[in-house]
Amino acid sequence: MKLNQKNALDDVVEQEKIANDFGFCWQTIDQVLEQIRSECNEVKQAWDHQDIENLKEEIGDLINAALSLAVFCKLDPVQLMTENNTKFQKRFNKVVALAKADGLDNLHGQPLEVLLSYWDKAKKLT
Repeated sequence: MKLNQKNALDDVVEQEKIANDFGFCWQTIDQVLEQIRSECNEVKQAWDHQDIENLKEEIGDLINAALSLAVFCKLDPVQLMTENNTKFQKRFNKVVALAKADGLDNLHGQPLEVLLSYWDKAKKLT
């Protein structure tokens, strides 16, 4: 199987199609979600051991598993990422505007609770 070097997201869709056609596929959404949880645990272990090479591999596995979930749900991962990027940018722009309205130049050094508070406000406004 030759993979398209231009777009890794398209490669995931193609790999999933080939695997499905061969019968190597998820049967339930719970199986996919369990795989994602497993990959999250492996990312954490690699992080805890400061094993950067393994961390890169495990994050790649996690991303692949998440994209496999999209394909399993018969959704286009490229379209999902495009839409999500747009949504994130709108919300982040609102976070910046809210922080600046509060007199903050940036959010460096702010506790997580403050960051999440701005994010939640932005979500409600977008």
